[in-house]
Amino acid sequence: MNTFLHTRIPLVLIVDDDLIIQTQLCQVMQQEGYEVVVANNGQEALDIYINLNPNIVLLDAMMPVMDGFTCCTQMQALATEKFTDDLSLTTPILMITGLHDPDSVDKAFAVGASDYITKPIHWAVLRLRVRRLLQMSGTMKKLKQKIEQEKLIVKITNKIRQSLNLNIILNTTVKEVRKLLKTDQVIVYGFQPDGSANILVESVNNEWQSIQGENVKDCYFLNKCRQKYQKGGIQIINNIKEVGISQCQIDSLNQWQAKASLVVPIVQNEYVWGLLIVYQCSSPRQWQQMEIDLLQQIADQLVIGIRQAHIYEQLEIANQELIRLANIDGLTQIANRRCFDQVLLKEWKRLQREKLPLSLILCDIDYFKKYNDTYGHPAGDECLKKVAHILSQSINRAADLAARYGGEEFVLILPQTETKGAVHIAKKIRTKIESAAIPHISSLVSEYITLSLGIATIVPSLETDSQYLISQADQALYKAKESGRNRFAVASQAIKPMKLIGDIIHNNN
Repeated sequence: MNTFLHTRIPLVLIVDDDLIIQTQLCQVMQQEGYEVVVANNGQEALDIYINLNPNIVLLDAMMPVMDGFTCCTQMQALATEKFTDDLSLTTPILMITGLHDPDSVDKAFAVGASDYITKPIHWAVLRLRVRRLLQMSGTMKKLKQKIEQEKLIVKITNKIRQSLNLNIILNTTVKEVRKLLKTDQVIVYGFQPDGSANILVESVNNEWQSIQGENVKDCYFLNKCRQKYQKGGIQIINNIKEVGISQCQIDSLNQWQAKASLVVPIVQNEYVWGLLIVYQCSSPRQWQQMEIDLLQQIADQLVIGIRQAHIYEQLEIANQELIRLANIDGLTQIANRRCFDQVLLKEWKRLQREKLPLSLILCDIDYFKKYNDTYGHPAGDECLKKVAHILSQSINRAADLAARYGGEEFVLILPQTETKGAVHIAKKIRTKIESAAIPHISSLVSEYITLSLGIATIVPSLETDSQYLISQADQALYKAKESGRNRFAVASQAIKPMKLIGDIIHNNN
């Protein structure tokens, strides 16, 4: 495991058609410890510039094919197009000219040169100016990078404050980190209680395979390094071929096509919640301290986000339970009257727009007062529970609702249901009630519990309201009771006041 960081050796592009000067420049720059690449003219220089993006260019002013002034102009254009839109961050160009007139100097600066030096070259001055330009360029780039990192931290922090959705926070993080670090893949692993780890979110370059949702089980992440991560340890691999990397680590990196990785633990309450991982797949990479510090800061922010999201999730669960309790009848555990009123109003408005039918079934337990007088109120409560269960089992669609209407009365809302469908449900209820065979020796119509039911169906319109439907179902229920109980009655379908149809009152026969 390599935890030492190295700065990239500066690459110097030397552009000169004079082979003697070219050779001298190469020797001096190499003596300074720089890597060197050469071009014999401006056109060659542009090709190298695009492919290698050198740290500095030593550019001769007078050359065949393309002179240094033209080459400098095009390099500046390429820099803003390919590498950065900030001119202060473009590669410094040191113009080397045999021209001593002020106009040539002015022209060099006008086309974007950072500095110039005249021939014959004073080598000590050249070394000093190259060193100064590299330092200035490096400082500007580091400053720019630091500003961008600070912006990212602020953005993620704001996202955490604005959103309590952990998935949004994590997705924002991986996308922004990959964009800022210009890396191939950024992942957040989440550890599971069994020791495995799921890839929760990722941001990946299109050239590389997505591993979203993969389950990871390997000795590197889940066994050998767990304690180090728990203590906040950061794992750095600059090159998969480094000496000292275990086969387990190599297998892990190969699994995700990575040649370098940077792993920062997300530690919450001394527990490793997960890992924030950056992969470089295209090539090895020397991770910089600034990059490590950035990931550590982001991991700290994620800890806050995870904590907030967890609290919010618990609150949501509690709120949902409160809503459920507010809409559930405490005894029978089906919807209560409050819930019924809300659902009926919602379905009325919806079906009014869609011009579709709405059916209602009002149910009443026959002679329930006598049942309580005979068996006692605890037994009566158990009877209500059994009836409620039968009603809830008699409907199958998600939009249907069984509710306790009050006392021994129940009600069913059946959206998009014609009278025929409502009658089918009523028959099913009566069959189930009969099969339940709940004893009721005090009933005047049966030795078991029975129900009377009233059915009403209407296509909701602006000419009436939901209370009208309830009143029609209630009248149908009254008619069923008046006709001897243990049966159902159906109200006619009409927008105007409905009348009960005498020939559709049904008893047990």
